[in-house]
Amino acid sequence: MRLVKYCANGNDFLIYNAFGQALEVDYAKYARKWCARHSGIGADGFVVLKPSAKEHIAYEWEFFNADGSVGEMCGNASRCVGSFAYVEGIAPRVHTFLSRAGEIGVEVDCANPLMVESVLGRYTFSKQVRESSLWGEEWYLLDTGVPHLVCLANTQCEIPKPQSSHNAFLRGLREKYNANITIACVQNREDMAYASYERGVEDITLACGTGAVAAVAAAYRLGLVDSQVRIMPPGGEILEVRIDSKNVLYLKGFVQRVAVCEVETCNR
Repeated sequence: MRLVKYCANGNDFLIYNAFGQALEVDYAKYARKWCARHSGIGADGFVVLKPSAKEHIAYEWEFFNADGSVGEMCGNASRCVGSFAYVEGIAPRVHTFLSRAGEIGVEVDCANPLMVESVLGRYTFSKQVRESSLWGEEWYLLDTGVPHLVCLANTQCEIPKPQSSHNAFLRGLREKYNANITIACVQNREDMAYASYERGVEDITLACGTGAVAAVAAAYRLGLVDSQVRIMPPGGEILEVRIDSKNVLYLKGFVQRVAVCEVETCNR
């Protein structure tokens, strides 16, 4: 099988074109095998592109976390897949695909196929809760294709990093609310920083697209930022997030096409 590895702001994915694949395949098993950092290729997620019966849908995807669990949506993966589908001739530069979270729009830059903006759809605000923590007591539960529990810290230095000593606490919140956990900081009305503890990875990742838009949406609801924001993930590469008048979220940034990989499916 031929996989292509992409990376978006430190968030890496293995992408497989399953057009023409007639056999039933245990993709969850392959996700666990090939996403492994030492015994596999290494990635945060595994994405499978399949044909769609709907004319306006270029393809459907199945998204698997590194542990083989199914993900409804992934913002950074949507940008990688959009570039992949365009470069591989599967879809035009502007297209729509279907995820478990619904239809996702993609626009690949006409001058550079590695600059991609995804239209992630409307976010929904669920509730505000109180949880005592290092970062504050006020938390906001939103759904941006994936549920996120967001807390706004006072300073950027409080934002946790991968393999944080706070991972046990963050995992407890993740399990309690069945949501990714995002800690963010507003620097000014146009700039933020954030980190997300993700389900399936069980750690702070170098970037999380749905976490980035969740952080901006929470700050925007509170009147702390404008409708267009630059936001810095732990990986250090800026993402651009904007919210339109209908609360539709847009995520834009560069992706990298890292490698083309041939993998053996017959090995244990």
